[in-house]
Amino acid sequence: MLAPLDKIQPAALILSIFVGLLIAQQLPWVSQPMAWVVSVGVFVVIYSVFISTEVREVINAFKNVKPLLLAIFLNFALIPPYVWFLGYVFLANYPDVWVGLLLYLIPPCIGWYLAFTNLAGGNVPLGVSLLGWNVSLQIALMPIYLYVFAGSVISVDLLQILTSVGMYLVLPFALGWVTRRLIVRVRGVDYFQKSVKPQLSALRFAAVSLVIIAMFASQGGRLLENPSLLALVIPPALVYFFSTFALSLALGRLFKLPYSDVALLSFTTTAKNSEASLAIAISAFPTNPLVAMVVAIGPAIELPMLVLFLQILLWVKNRW
Repeated sequence: MLAPLDKIQPAALILSIFVGLLIAQQLPWVSQPMAWVVSVGVFVVIYSVFISTEVREVINAFKNVKPLLLAIFLNFALIPPYVWFLGYVFLANYPDVWVGLLLYLIPPCIGWYLAFTNLAGGNVPLGVSLLGWNVSLQIALMPIYLYVFAGSVISVDLLQILTSVGMYLVLPFALGWVTRRLIVRVRGVDYFQKSVKPQLSALRFAAVSLVIIAMFASQGGRLLENPSLLALVIPPALVYFFSTFALSLALGRLFKLPYSDVALLSFTTTAKNSEASLAIAISAFPTNPLVAMVVAIGPAIELPMLVLFLQILLWVKNRW
């Protein structure tokens, strides 16, 4: 089971968006200092997730091969070219916005998809095992995705991409693994599970909320000044969310998955790693501010979608 705080996370994240926009509108002088809060907060979020990730859980995922392979196929084989295609259809004349959409929609979530899976009555233990795969494959493939897909749209600096991925994925992963090993060795597994994990959940909850607030406080001014950007981003984003959710349900029916696995599959394909995406956007594309703006807009579209999908799944649950 997830920590109690995770159950109120969806509502808290949506509230954080409005708080960030309010700060951007009423206290514009705060926006610049808020940018570094995003970077630090993202590092803390990802670090706390990686401390909680046990390498053994990656192996345990093979006990449920069918949904595991479906999730990996969707997240890492089908979705990246599909997102590129959506950008080509909707944003061919807006390359920076196209790259922002790529950066936002390609990396699968490594955090709150578990909260929504739990709320929907989905397979959380398998979701925890899948987390290790999402983490490992993101670290390995994100530089390739950005170089291939983003590089076909605008000029990219491979060194900057590698540095950003190293800073916000590889380094927190390594520190998290070392921290977990030290705590378990000194205090034991029971102490880690009963004392450290709940504290990590509270830390992650606070850090994610702070990151969302900082994202919209630092970038919200540009968003409020350029409302037309929303008109560009919303159509391809909505097509993405509805189509991937429908595809998850269809594949669940086709492969005769139980409801709990379908709920997990739905949220692991629709929830996104917006925190890491924003940090990478800011550091890897410093001369293309619209890239980061699109990533910052993403959660404002995504979170209501996840809440809607949660309600649909709860309605489907007894009819599956």
